Amino acid sequence: MKPNPDRNKVVLALKRAVEATFDREKWMELGYLTDSIGIIEMHPRLLRSLHWGDQDYGACILEVLPKILGDNLENLRIVEEFVGLEDWLRRNNPQLCAELYGGTPVTFEEIEEIGKIRNVYELNQNVARIRRSLPDDPALAVGSAKELLESVMKTILAEEGVELSNEEIPELLKMCRKFLGLDPKTATAGPEGEILRRILNSLGQIVVGVAEVRNLVGTGHGRSRGPQIDVVHARLVVNAATTIATYFLELWEARGKL
Repeated sequence: MKPNPDRNKVVLALKRAVEATFDREKWMELGYLTDSIGIIEMHPRLLRSLHWGDQDYGACILEVLPKILGDNLENLRIVEEFVGLEDWLRRNNPQLCAELYGGTPVTFEEIEEIGKIRNVYELNQNVARIRRSLPDDPALAVGSAKELLESVMKTILAEEGVELSNEEIPELLKMCRKFLGLDPKTATAGPEGEILRRILNSLGQIVVGVAEVRNLVGTGHGRSRGPQIDVVHARLVVNAATTIATYFLELWEARGKL
C-alpha cells in the first residue's frame, strides 16, 4: 500500500473485502492475529448479524475495523495481508485499488496458475515474495522480480531439454528468444518487420535492465547496503518483470508447449 494512505479509504476498502469474504472463523483468526479478539467478541451485533445475514452487518464492520486497525493504523499490515486486500480490490474495485496501491495493480494469477499446473513451485514462491515485500521492502521485491524472470526462462528452457548450469540473465534470454521465436534477427523485412525488431530489442533491454537494477538495489549476492529504491520505482520494475514473465509463459503455452 502507498505510504500514508487515506484512513477513510482504507477502512472502506477493508469493509468491502471483509463483508464479501469473511465468516466467523476468519473474524476470530483476525482477532487473535491483531490482539483484538475482545473487540470482536464483545461487539453486540457483529457476529450475530453475520450469522443471520442481517442488514446492519456492514455497519457493524465499520464500527469494528477502525478499532482493530488502531489509532495510527499500526495493525494495517497484518489486516491487509490477512484479508488479501490488494488482490480482492484488483478483481472487484480497480479504481480504489489504484488509489491505495498506485498505478496498475500487478497481476500474478497467470504465473501462479502455470506454476501449479507444471509443479514449478519456484514461480509461486517468487510471486509470494513480491506480494509480501513490495509495500515495505521494495529492494526485496526487485530482487524477487528478477528471480521470477529467471525462473520463468529456466522453466521454458528445461521443458526444451536444455541443460543449464550458471547462466546469467542475458544468456537465458538469448536461448529463450530462440525457442519462443522472438529473435529480432528473424523479423520479416519491411516497415512492420522493423517495428517488430525494435519492440523485441526493447523487450530484451527491459529483461536485462531488471537484472541490472536488482544488482544495484535489490537482494542477492550478499547485498545489504548501497543505493535505495522507493516503492513507486520498485513497482515499475515489478510490473515490467511480471508483464514479460507472463508474456513468455502465455506465448509458450500458445505454442503448445505447456
